[in-house]
Order: sequence, then structure tokens, then C-alpha cells
Amino acid sequence: MTYALAAWRRLVRALDEAGETVAGLAGPDAGVDVAEGFRYVLHVLADQADRAGTRDSGRPLFLPSVTPVRKLFFDNPDTEYDIALISSRRSYRIRGERGTVPYLAFCVYGANGSDRRATRVTNLNDERIAFGPDGSFEITLSPDERPGTWIPLEPGAHTVIARQYFLDRARDRPARFTIEALDDPGPDPVFDDARFAAFAGSAAAFVTAATGMARRRAEQAEATPNRFVHHQGHGLYGTPDAGYVICWYSLEPDQALVVEAVPPRCRYWGVHLANRWGQSLDHRSRRTALNAGGATLAPDGSLRVVVAHSDPGEPNWLDTAGHPRGWVLFRWLLTDEVVIPEGRVVPHPSPGGTP
Repeated sequence: MTYALAAWRRLVRALDEAGETVAGLAGPDAGVDVAEGFRYVLHVLADQADRAGTRDSGRPLFLPSVTPVRKLFFDNPDTEYDIALISSRRSYRIRGERGTVPYLAFCVYGANGSDRRATRVTNLNDERIAFGPDGSFEITLSPDERPGTWIPLEPGAHTVIARQYFLDRARDRPARFTIEALDDPGPDPVFDDARFAAFAGSAAAFVTAATGMARRRAEQAEATPNRFVHHQGHGLYGTPDAGYVICWYSLEPDQALVVEAVPPRCRYWGVHLANRWGQSLDHRSRRTALNAGGATLAPDGSLRVVVAHSDPGEPNWLDTAGHPRGWVLFRWLLTDEVVIPEGRVVPHPSPGGTP
């Protein structure tokens, strides 16, 4: 038996076990949650398969982690995430053009020596990037300090994530960028038996961890529904520039969740809904997300959002898209104040009414 075949079987077992974790859900929403859970497992696997194409390569490549249909880890509908795998022993250059998006940053993640599952980050946002008159920029990533805009690569650094936030995708011009090694890396190694075995083992572990984590996180939140809390820390792949505030909503068919807050001064803010697995709800055909560019504020600057199963006639309605339960997530970006919204469950209002 080859290493690859044995690894393939381990991966298949991990997928089957993840499926059992998904299928073990119970309750009135189990049909939707289980169907989306199976899809979530496949999305995680697809993401890992993409990473396998550049893992151990000397020629990194930015690849989208999230698309409008493949979603992971509380993806923000207003954000594009591009991920490149790197080595802390090499040096790289990122070149690009700024565009007009409200925010652009490159964040390097690396394994903590005492706990390989933890990460430490070095974040470089557009406030510290030198741009030319035409918006061009160049960033060096290396273990040793370099002139110009530089990101240090500490031992264990393995991933760089580029984030750009949009307020209006039809109007904002995205940033464009590439990454390359500074030395000649030579050809990539052949994707042989051993490399597939390494990929399959890593993917199996990742699928298992991601599925279990998502289920446990929702089950814990169900104990305190419809209450917003500040999510401390950035998690495995969050950004230190964002203040995250989350809420597990739970609504009966005749109920709505009214959310009120005064947005702080910040570069960007947005709110969106997500399913049990932390995937943003359908934002291509429904309004399940709002941001500072499209929300309606009161004259005093306060925000009122209504989460409901059908249109209540409110300007800031978020459509639950057939999900009686799920997540509400706020992001306050580059702010000195993380505002905790107030939420209250009310009878579902008639269109034009006030809950």
C-alpha cells in the first residue's frame, strides 16, 4: 500500500466523521443546518485542496479564500481575502496598485512554537504602506530588515492574507497585487506520493477541527441567544484591525430582532448574518448584509437594524433567508471604541410599522 493510498483513506475517514458531526444535529432547523453543514465540509476541503497547489512551492500565489458561493470562517460579504503560502526562511516582494477600496492590508500568520494551532500575526495596513502618486506600492517580506515598506518574517511564518474592504463594489476599484520570491526558487517539486500524503493528512486534520469547532461554537452560543458580546482576540485568521461583535440570534416565525447602536468613528463598519457554520448568508439575491455606505442612519447618527424572516418595511432590514437561528456579526474597523449593540426580540412588525 502506498503512502498516498493510506493517506487517501485517512482523509475519507475524516470526511465521514465530519459528516457524522454534521448529521448529529437535532432540532427544528436540522434540515437546513445539516444540508449546509455538508456543504461547509466540502468548502473547507476545497480550500485545502487549493492550498495544496502552492504548498512547499517557492513561487507563492495569491488565491481567493472566499467567493460569493464558497464561504468560510465568518467571511464578510464586503471583504476580499487573498491568501498566499510562504516560508519564513525566504524573502518575497509584493507589488501592486492601491485602487480606491476603503481599506487594504497584508497580514502574516505564523505558528506559535508552544502550540502549533495558535497563530501570531504581523499586520501591515494602508496607513503604513508607501504609495506612489499613481497608487503603486511595493512591500518586502523577509527574515532580515530591508529598506522601504517591510514586513518581518518571524520563524514559523507560513501565510500572508491580503484583505480589502468595500463599501460599494460597483463603485470601489479593487487593489491589484502579486507576490514573488526575491531569489530564483527553481522548479517546484513533483507532486508525488509523499506530497499527496502530507496534503491529505493536513486536510483531514483541518476538516475535523473546522467542523467540530463550528458546531461547538454554535452550541455554546445557543445558551445566551439574542445578546451581543465583544469577541476578544483575532482568532486563528482574524485581523487585529477589526473589533468583532457577535450575537447568536434565535427567532420564531412571528418575531424580529431589533438591533440598535451608534457606530463609532472608524474606517469601515458592517453587519451581516451567517449560518450555524459561520458562513455568510446568501448576499447575491437577498439583503443579508449592510455597511456604512448603504445603511440608513437616524439624524442623531444612530443605527437601527431589524433582523426578520420577511420584510417589515424597515430601511435596514436584514433577511434571515430561511434561517430561524444563526449569527449576527458586526465589524468595527480601525476604531478606538468597540461598540456593543443592544438587541431585543419583538413581535414581527407589519410593513411600515414600528417594532
